Amino acid sequence: MARTYTVEEGDCVSSIAHAHGLSPQRVWEAPGNEALRQERTSPHVLKPGDVVALPDKEARHVPCATGRTHTFKLKGIPERFRLRLHENGAPRTRVPYRLTLGQVVHEGETNDQGLIDCGIPPGTREAKLEVGGEEYTLSLGTLQPISTDEGLRARLVNLGFLAEDATEEDALTAAVASFQAEAGMMPTGTVDDATRSKLREAHGA
Repeated sequence: MARTYTVEEGDCVSSIAHAHGLSPQRVWEAPGNEALRQERTSPHVLKPGDVVALPDKEARHVPCATGRTHTFKLKGIPERFRLRLHENGAPRTRVPYRLTLGQVVHEGETNDQGLIDCGIPPGTREAKLEVGGEEYTLSLGTLQPISTDEGLRARLVNLGFLAEDATEEDALTAAVASFQAEAGMMPTGTVDDATRSKLREAHGA
């Protein structure tokens, strides 16, 4: 009988695969996950309640010489943490930062696009970012798929088009129209497949 796993808050394919001793690619590409791939499109953004099929482990035999040390690398580990910092519409370039991911600490500065890019240990649920005298606590893996209302709102909030506490339908319509205008689309305020695609592209995973 095929094994399955029901997604919980903060899960992604990488963390699920790591917990079960599998590679993320093998899990995501498993035949039993074809419907999930069609619905979610990204292994990094799943919805609590999604069901992930877990393929059987595949034994591999690798010839090794005795009396020597051999190193084996698990594919797909670590995943990447990517965050772009903006201020007043412009990227915050060459800004020193300190990023704590579990027991791992990264220190550096943002690049010319205001981007922070580093490896992230599997299963990390929270990060602490210190930058420009400010400190932020980031919840990882909580972004909902863009096909959901929660995922749509979260991306608009993160991109600065919608206030976090805005719940009125008119506010959402205005935010969608503003995003469409900035993306070079007709600002109808109506969410269609083209708008979701542009929003996914602008926000990233």
